[in-house]
Amino acid sequence: MNAGHKPTSPPYETPSRPRSVVVVGAGPSGLATARELERAGHRVTVLEEQDTVAGKCRSVTVDGLAYDLGGHICTSRYERTARLVTELGLETERTSRYRVLDVEAGTASRQTMAFLRDEAFGRYRALREREFPRIAEPGLAHSARALAAPVGEWIAAHGLEPMAESFGTGYTAAGYGYLDDDVPALYFVKYAEMTGLLSPLPELLGHAGAFTVAGGFGGLWQRVAEELKDVRCGVRVRSVERHADGVRVDTDSGRVDADELVLAVPLDRILPVLDDCEDERDLASRVRSQAYHTTVASAPGLPQDAFYFLDGHTASRSATGHCVSYHHRYPGSEVRTFYSYGRPEDVAARLRDDVARLGGRLARVHGRHAWAFMPHFGSADLADGALDRLDALQGRNRTFHVGGLPAFELIECAVAHAQDLARRHFPPVEGRLIPQ
Repeated sequence: MNAGHKPTSPPYETPSRPRSVVVVGAGPSGLATARELERAGHRVTVLEEQDTVAGKCRSVTVDGLAYDLGGHICTSRYERTARLVTELGLETERTSRYRVLDVEAGTASRQTMAFLRDEAFGRYRALREREFPRIAEPGLAHSARALAAPVGEWIAAHGLEPMAESFGTGYTAAGYGYLDDDVPALYFVKYAEMTGLLSPLPELLGHAGAFTVAGGFGGLWQRVAEELKDVRCGVRVRSVERHADGVRVDTDSGRVDADELVLAVPLDRILPVLDDCEDERDLASRVRSQAYHTTVASAPGLPQDAFYFLDGHTASRSATGHCVSYHHRYPGSEVRTFYSYGRPEDVAARLRDDVARLGGRLARVHGRHAWAFMPHFGSADLADGALDRLDALQGRNRTFHVGGLPAFELIECAVAHAQDLARRHFPPVEGRLIPQ
């Protein structure tokens, strides 16, 4: 299997002049891009609509303990993230164990990894080598057409039901959709690859298994932002105008002029303020996302000390609205983070019943957070080259695209793609050497 993400940046024959860049979005992809650009000697302004950085990787504090709202589990495939953590001097800790919780019986068990011992694994490896050998590399366009079929159809066509059994519960629990949705197989396969189970490394940062940042994953992105010279939070973009000689971004707190623009938000979100471009408008109309929710709540009486995937609620999209997973991170605390799909009113109404059904009691809700999660294209659009078209837009109209849409909605995927894009399109200025 592939040895892992490696920088794809070419050596630069001549140094670059300093360029000014405005980055819209201060999630992991926007901050990783900005950090790479500044280290290369370019001038960067980051604009973030929310009042804090980190995007879906934010952390909140309840009773002195940090709870992560979104992405925070790092596997042995998270080499770029591990390097970033090391460079910033942050502490890490092993993550909670994973357990599959039988909703009917109330019993917990380990995830089945029968696929890794089944003959289907050999078929998968041969299929991978033949049809999508670059799946472990940053980005998605290189493998999109080969994996455009809806995931359920793709699994059945290749006899990979054991793969669905081993990875489907975690995939759905993490927010990527149900296996009976029409989401393309590309995203399921990328998720499975990034678990690290298909091609494991011995360890990262001294952890034989998954790890996370101690004190909350949002702290990593706050530290990245602190290193940057110009990060502006609570700023709403009103319009973006692109011309032959530069980019003008008008915000509710003033105007920003720059040579180039990096969009670290999905096209469909930024389109209302973006100047006219037919290709961007068409692609934006094709973007889909998952309605995914995080609820931080005190719920005594539930099984403890693990990240629980609820198998009865992850098996089919007919369970939409029910809790698909919850994380009990701190022994001695009754606070948990719950994850659900659906409309906000359905999620709120059903969580209390879900908790009661598992033997617990929903005592107090500390916060609810709704995400337009996992921007992606449908099967027909992937087969028609939507991700190739997005890739072809890189640099056109002085604009570059990073984030979950071109890279996949996992931290390591977003960081690796963002770093490589910055290295490929923004050579370091004279006298700057960027470690690879």
